[in-house]
Amino acid sequence: MMYASWNARAVGLSLPAHETIEIAASTGFVGVDLLVRDIVETGVDVAGLRLRMDDLGLRGGAWPLPVDWRAGAERFREELRQLPRLAAAAAILGLSRTGTWVLPQVLPDGAAHDAAGDPFRRTLEFHRDRLGRIAAILNDHGIRIGLEVMGPAGAIIGNANPFVRRYCDLIAAFHELHELQPNIGLLADAFHVFAAGEDPEVGFSWGPDAIVWVHVADSTNPDRSRLKDRERDLPGTTRLIDCRGFLEQLRTAGYSGPVTAEPLEGCRSLEGLNPIDAARRTHAALESVWPAPV
Repeated sequence: MMYASWNARAVGLSLPAHETIEIAASTGFVGVDLLVRDIVETGVDVAGLRLRMDDLGLRGGAWPLPVDWRAGAERFREELRQLPRLAAAAAILGLSRTGTWVLPQVLPDGAAHDAAGDPFRRTLEFHRDRLGRIAAILNDHGIRIGLEVMGPAGAIIGNANPFVRRYCDLIAAFHELHELQPNIGLLADAFHVFAAGEDPEVGFSWGPDAIVWVHVADSTNPDRSRLKDRERDLPGTTRLIDCRGFLEQLRTAGYSGPVTAEPLEGCRSLEGLNPIDAARRTHAALESVWPAPV
């Protein structure tokens, strides 16, 4: 069954791992998302942290991908070199899922010299190469990676040509990569589905097992043509996005992973709250849109 997972960073909080898991457990969450790179770099005892999660009855949720794969070749190589160590820590913590967003617009000329063809093909090959190499390392540690789109029209800067802004386009463009590396799936995001004007069912084309992670948030702007990525609130707040219907479709399809509320920093419903109260309000928001048991 899918389960609510607490992600402090997704609501604008910067908390150490131990505090994050204590808050998650005390406010009703079943799972917790953690920043694995921060955990490893600060020398936290990973095995001890997992034991505490087990004591609290917490499941591992997901973790943000710690590789800036859109960066220059040298930085990408260095971060890719660090990935096995981070993936091993994530596996110990039970964090078997991660995710990243694909570019909404094509790469500029000269951004990927080793990829031939027109701008769309060049950009696609850039994604396939870098995401494929990342996925191969993650697969060695039993970790899956979900891809999401940037739905708002404003994600395309200036007069740049679009690449992938809708899930239907992502599914078509990356179908071959998914077939080659099945641990590459989808990060289904209710806000981006709404922003792109899509039916959530489009994200089930690869089957429910290919849905890696789920994000939900409400919109504070009813005008999709002008919607910005930061115009969000907790799920169920404005009811512009049918988060309950979105989750109901996922449950019916058989999704069984973490659901993370992602209103981002600056969420109006969380202004002035301490971390525990922010977590309580986030959990209540998820409860308000959670499908009723059958």
